[in-house]
Amino acid sequence: MQLRFFGGFVVDTDDGPAAVRGRGQEALLFRLAIDAGTVVSYRTLADDLWPHDPPDDPRAALQSLASRLRRELPDGVLVAAPGGYRLHVDRQDVDITRFQDLVLRARQAPETEAAALARDALNLWVGEPWTPGDGFEWVSADLHADVAHARRLAARSVAESTELSNPATVPAAATPLVGRTDELALIHEQLQTERLVTLIGPGGAGKTTLALETARRAPDAIVVALAPVSSGDLWSAVSGAVGRTVRVAESTAPSGGVSARERVFEALSGRAALMLLDNCEHVVDEAASVAHDLLQALPKLRLLATSRESLGVVGEAFVPIGPLPREDADELFARRVRAARATGVSDEERAVAVRIAERLDGLPLALELAAAKARTLTLAEIDAGLADRFALLTGGPRTAESRHRTLRALIDWSWETLSVDERCALQAMAVFPDGIGVADADAVADALGLGRAVFESLVERSLAQRSAGRFQMLETVREYGAERLRESGDEARIRETEARVMADCANSHDGLLRGPRVREALAWFDGNEENLAAALRNCATTNDLQTGLALTRGCLWVWMLRERFDDLVPATIRHRSVPLDSEAAVVVRGLALIAGLMVGTRGGGSPEFDEDAAMLVAAAAARYPASELAATVSPILTRAATMWRARTTTQPWSRSIRLPEASELAPLPRWSQGLICLLAAVAAQNDGDLEAEGAASLRALETFREVGDEWGTAFASLVRADWFTAHGELEQALTILDDCRHSLEGLVSVADLAQQGGQAVLVLVRMGRIDEARERVEVMRRAAAEQSSAAALLHVGLASAAIEVAAQNPAAALESIASIPPGDEMAPAQFRALVQFLRTEALLQQARLEDARATIAQGFAQALTTADQPVIAWGARTAALWLECAGRADDARRALGLSIRVRGRLDTSDPVVRGLHERLGAETDADAPLDAEALCALLGLG
Repeated sequence: MQLRFFGGFVVDTDDGPAAVRGRGQEALLFRLAIDAGTVVSYRTLADDLWPHDPPDDPRAALQSLASRLRRELPDGVLVAAPGGYRLHVDRQDVDITRFQDLVLRARQAPETEAAALARDALNLWVGEPWTPGDGFEWVSADLHADVAHARRLAARSVAESTELSNPATVPAAATPLVGRTDELALIHEQLQTERLVTLIGPGGAGKTTLALETARRAPDAIVVALAPVSSGDLWSAVSGAVGRTVRVAESTAPSGGVSARERVFEALSGRAALMLLDNCEHVVDEAASVAHDLLQALPKLRLLATSRESLGVVGEAFVPIGPLPREDADELFARRVRAARATGVSDEERAVAVRIAERLDGLPLALELAAAKARTLTLAEIDAGLADRFALLTGGPRTAESRHRTLRALIDWSWETLSVDERCALQAMAVFPDGIGVADADAVADALGLGRAVFESLVERSLAQRSAGRFQMLETVREYGAERLRESGDEARIRETEARVMADCANSHDGLLRGPRVREALAWFDGNEENLAAALRNCATTNDLQTGLALTRGCLWVWMLRERFDDLVPATIRHRSVPLDSEAAVVVRGLALIAGLMVGTRGGGSPEFDEDAAMLVAAAAARYPASELAATVSPILTRAATMWRARTTTQPWSRSIRLPEASELAPLPRWSQGLICLLAAVAAQNDGDLEAEGAASLRALETFREVGDEWGTAFASLVRADWFTAHGELEQALTILDDCRHSLEGLVSVADLAQQGGQAVLVLVRMGRIDEARERVEVMRRAAAEQSSAAALLHVGLASAAIEVAAQNPAAALESIASIPPGDEMAPAQFRALVQFLRTEALLQQARLEDARATIAQGFAQALTTADQPVIAWGARTAALWLECAGRADDARRALGLSIRVRGRLDTSDPVVRGLHERLGAETDADAPLDAEALCALLGLG
């Protein structure tokens, strides 16, 4: 292993550069390297690592740092010894100790040898020595004293006139390099086999920094700075750089008849060297020509270029330089903040600092500019100021090039090189928050009247990236494009174009949602979620009903699949009065009516349905028999309107949806038949009609399997599983639920998966497989936590409580209920009722009869508002349990009878129902029949 600290911090191993991150690990390695090969005591290490604020237990802190550092270094390098630690490397493998040893030998050597030893030492000084910061000022002072002495000893020595100059002619690093070990290793690897390597990436990513760091490590390097060079002057710039680096013999001195190009060839003829062509993008054509000529004429020369676009020279190799990884970006920002204000980032500021680094895309230059503001602003003020980042991030170092003094100037440098079409494309990409899918790029370009290769051109110029099938921009570049768009006066047209393109693409992918390509289609909608939202907002703002309707039609089925009613409801409300003169209008208004009918009771309210409007939409829908959604709307709304008129106020909404006759279904598209059967099955399930549920769910399942719709197959299977559960066929139900989970992954949200998982847990509880049920709940809990899904955690809490109630662990059950996230009042009334039923059972297990009575009364009242018959049945059976515990066997028997009637069957797979039935007798509904109103009176609800 070799350690280099001059010009930056690098750890080289046989396996390539090692990544040592964090000030603590860096400081520990640095301090041990200073005394390489010897034991450094715990006390010395603690004093140097923490000079001002030592930890409470320094030895434990050192052990923790050493343990983490040891994982990054080769085996056996970091050794624990009595009283401290030792770095098992030779002093010759550490550049600063090798430097110090050479200077010491030069001081002690005869005058005839001293100069040569001093020159050897100075050859190691390729840049300012890197230190970890506070506590190591003495090291820097010692090294500077040594270098001054070495320069005095070497002052009279004369180098050979034909040799390349000392590598110290490469500008020294002003600050230590943070991260980038992988990129440096790749650059080194590429230069071993390729003669032209281009570092390519966006402005401010640190291409020049990495190129100079590479040049410092090369024995013979020539740096050609092209940023200030204009077209036509490149050969003069190269000649000047060569003249500053190579001591040219008289025969190669300039003369009137020798061109700059010829002087370069003559000076470098036969020499092995590395030439850096830095910042080629503004003169890229000429830079490519110069590079080509150099490679052709000088076979021992290697070229390293930096540019925002490729040179396009045959044999060119690339190293992409993108934003810093998050950890390195955080570290760079923290270091520069400390440099700006003399205090580091506090624990209280850590989250704000991380957010700033993320908002600035991890671009080193942007981080440097932002950190410099810490001299006068708090980090919170910097974070707030990033709302207008181009106004905030100004005033870079006076010595920096003008394009590096402000964030806007950084991108202006690239903007000036763009064609008119490229500028339009950059501005257009700014209104696509998700970027543009590669498959959609041609449609966007056509709509804008641009050439189809224009987005690829932005990628070539490092203003966009092509990854994961999308053209995307860094947020900083996107905001720049948005600002340029506002200045252009063309913003309204571009946003209207984005909305129209998104509407066309959404409608083309909508057709794929109902068949075997559903995952492909959902991936498109997921990838364009923010693009679609931006388009819908623009339509609402500009009152563009036509494009808004097309967008809503394209998104409608995705919203239904994902139960995103917060998107569906306002979008359909905006278009509820549009004329029924298009398939889009019919589908949007029709599905809005059906959704209102089905989800009106979600929060415990009453369903809404306009039967007159339903008949109008149904009639219009009949004009579009080839449309799967329109074909679904027509028969459902016709039957719903007819049955709604005959509905009483005590009937559930599900009575309004019934399975049409076979003759009515036959003319419809097969997918439409499957959906109508599925809706009828769900309605029958809600209504407690097991016979109708079984017939409709089986027919839906068979139809969806035929058309290859994974979503429809999975949800029809879920209803089938409920039917099998009600009939006591638990193994069959569990098998179906497990198969469904695999089918639904990737199609629905983590909350939907948790709800399905909770259904499987309840089946396992009925089967007595408590341990397996607990394992599944933990899997659900981890998935919900990873996605930060409060909705999924609701189902986790409910499933966990059901397990503990079944296991007769009332305290654990109540604890699980208490763990349900705040805001469960936003959950469906069915869910809130089930929570109360489980709480009632847990309280009864603790013999808290009066608390249980109040809880079951509250839960049953909530259940009645839902008109959901299985939930009401669960409430009646829980009420029977409470009545039995209260010594009211006759009332308990009548309550159990109500539960059986509502559920449609004696559910003996439920241990509670089975136990009540066995204890209370077989004729559970004998004596005076009980209805829900009478049960409310028994529970004290009035």
